[in-house]
Amino acid sequence: MAGLATALWLGEDRIIDLFVTAANRHLRTPVQVQKLELSWRADFPRVSILLSNVRIGGSLPLDTAALARVRRLHCSFNAWDVLSGRYHIRTLTVEQGAVQVRLDHRGQPNYFVLRPDTVTADDEPLRFDFERVRVRNVAVSYADSSMRQRYELQAHDLTAALLIAGDTVQVRATGPMRVEGLRVGKDTYFRQRELTVNTALAVNRATRQVRVQPSEVQVGAAVYTVAGTAGWRGPTQLALQLGGKNTDVQSLLALLPPRFSKPLAVYRSEGAVYFGGTVKGELSAKRYPQIDVRFGSRDASFVHPETKQRIEHVFLTGTFRNGPQASARSAVLELSSIRGRLGGKPFSGSLSYRNFHDPYVRLNVRAELDVADALRFYPVAALHQASGQLRIEAKLAGNLRTFRLNPARAAGEASGELQLRNVSLRLCKPNLGLTQLNGSFLLRRNDVAVSNFMGRAGLSDFRLNGLFRNALGWLLLPRQPLRVEADVAARFLNLDELLQAGSSVAATNSAPRAAKRSNNYALQLPANIDLDLNATVQQLRFRRFHARALSGAVRMHNQVLTSPGIALAAAAGRLQMRGALDARQRELLKVSIVASCQQVQLDSLFYAFEDFGQHFITNRHLRGQLTGTAEADMYFGPQLQPLTNKLEAEIRATVRNGELNNFGPAQQLSMLASREQLRHLRFDELTNTIYIQSRTVYVPEMEIRSNVQRASVIRVTGTHTFDQQMDYHLIIPLLPGLRRPVLAGADGGLAKGPDLLLRVWGNEDKFRVAYDRERAVARRREAGGSAPVDTSPAPAANNGGGAAPAARVPAVRSRQPTPTPPHQKKPAQPQPGEYFEF
Repeated sequence: MAGLATALWLGEDRIIDLFVTAANRHLRTPVQVQKLELSWRADFPRVSILLSNVRIGGSLPLDTAALARVRRLHCSFNAWDVLSGRYHIRTLTVEQGAVQVRLDHRGQPNYFVLRPDTVTADDEPLRFDFERVRVRNVAVSYADSSMRQRYELQAHDLTAALLIAGDTVQVRATGPMRVEGLRVGKDTYFRQRELTVNTALAVNRATRQVRVQPSEVQVGAAVYTVAGTAGWRGPTQLALQLGGKNTDVQSLLALLPPRFSKPLAVYRSEGAVYFGGTVKGELSAKRYPQIDVRFGSRDASFVHPETKQRIEHVFLTGTFRNGPQASARSAVLELSSIRGRLGGKPFSGSLSYRNFHDPYVRLNVRAELDVADALRFYPVAALHQASGQLRIEAKLAGNLRTFRLNPARAAGEASGELQLRNVSLRLCKPNLGLTQLNGSFLLRRNDVAVSNFMGRAGLSDFRLNGLFRNALGWLLLPRQPLRVEADVAARFLNLDELLQAGSSVAATNSAPRAAKRSNNYALQLPANIDLDLNATVQQLRFRRFHARALSGAVRMHNQVLTSPGIALAAAAGRLQMRGALDARQRELLKVSIVASCQQVQLDSLFYAFEDFGQHFITNRHLRGQLTGTAEADMYFGPQLQPLTNKLEAEIRATVRNGELNNFGPAQQLSMLASREQLRHLRFDELTNTIYIQSRTVYVPEMEIRSNVQRASVIRVTGTHTFDQQMDYHLIIPLLPGLRRPVLAGADGGLAKGPDLLLRVWGNEDKFRVAYDRERAVARRREAGGSAPVDTSPAPAANNGGGAAPAARVPAVRSRQPTPTPPHQKKPAQPQPGEYFEF
């Protein structure tokens, strides 16, 4: 041993020179080595020529990228070869490196690094006779630019045995490796999978053909087999047979790209699931081989591991062929003889998918399902809970491209029926329960006829009969319109609940009670749904508003909801309305409405509409019957909060048998009547047209005939803003019953007698009632001269205490300055250019 070691030490330079000379004779591309030395330790008891940090260039012209970069490369020979002076390199070990095999856009590879015509003579001092090749921690990538393919794998510890006999090289390789991904086009197969390879190959260098002996690739418990030939004389020719043993759903899904496997990756299978096929023909940038794959299951079960729900006794026969043209146009996927049981209920069907470039689909399905079992097996994110029975029978056939272009014409072979029996669904968004759903849906071509579809949505109920036009296109294709022509009836509708359910900020169960009562409403009208409904509702509720016997027509197109007429009973009277709701701008909903009412009770109306957001005149103050019409343009925010600064309205109203009870400003007129009379003011009829604009209510002058003898006729005009700033002017004739001829005017009418002019201004919490000196001065000027000294009484200054005794106030006495209104004063009617458009 000592002598052998000495001989190796003395002959190290000669051995290295022989190795470099032999390597250069076989290589046709440059190789760079940082360090080259003789080593005992790398592969003891053999002697190794150790190459460190090796770079092997590729064979493509003008290609600067390396074919391989290896940290350590061992070429081992028998130590006793030193005594004979002839060295046979029998073992090759590659450690920690990367190999990049590439084909350019013309299909030329970069791995032709060996000279094909080199023959090793038997009498050469150093020969390469590899008997074993070992690869440790080497990343291998394969990229074909012409076919848009890229394969990446990591060899952990792959061992190969080589036997060279003439032009034939036999290779047997075993060992674990990791596949990072096999990318074909846009899809990546075998992504991040650990596998074990056991393969035997016979490479004929003369005929340029690889014969694959029966080989195995093991993925988990599943074993895939491959056998056949692959030739590369000219375009690659494949003739392979593929098979599978111990396969299940997970092992088959491991072959597929994530977009196919991810939705099903959670499921597990039991029972016989088989797979096999052949690949024959040319594989190049212009052509693909013919693929024929067979797969299926025999009495298998599929389980969702989290919910433990099972589909049992599943039988399936499937085939995939890319046809004689070996292209997507001639490809066919067929699933036949599908049958099984879910929750003890049977299902069956078949599927044919032809021409992947321009698909033609034929689908038959028949099933009876328990909705809860179906949801447990295939959870749906939009559903929190479900129950009930469902029966479906459908047949669909047609070209998908034609269907996308014109669903109405392409769905000629679509038919089927869906029946719901006591189905209940708990939706996540909106947080609303749909219960007691029953009805039938008949599919005829592209339309669905709905018969007696009834159920409950929260506290509300409904019954629907009609036609859903383009229902199939709307369900299966994006941005397809749906037109609903139906009759809808309901015994009770709770709009408060329905609008809150649609709000994205609806209060949660843990929210305080005050938050739950807040106006978290939302109204979102879909852009691709048209409605033509005839609706009847026995009872409707929204906050305090209660209505009965509602009927009318509702239309919706392009997110605009319109109605030519709706009639209902509310507040002990009848109301009719027509108008439109424009929801095209989500942040700004516009409502244009024309409404009329007959014999509506004022107190009930004010109560139902929550006193219209003010506390000055409430439902406790008013009595009477309202008849009139209103035209209004109203605007709302995304949570249906009213935008009062944009409101415009014109209200023509008549109030009969009216009462004004316990009204604060009326109590200040105690100089005209007793406080008991002022507490219960009554008037027979009041008619006026009121305008609303710029957050201000304009009240033109109107005449009120009351039960107060000394003020039986009162004329009122003024303004009232939405922030409760009021400014009213009252004219009270002091001799309302005077009809003596001596006071008659030239036209036979009553002559003007003395009037009491009053002004009420301030806000609802602090207001003043005083003599209206400005109007008195204006009337004297209109009369053309000075008026006698005003001897009318001045009421109390505010509503804080009781009425002051009547007093004689001289006209020349100064009064307190009038508070400045918070906005520019406007008269009690629109100015020119500010007219209302309806």
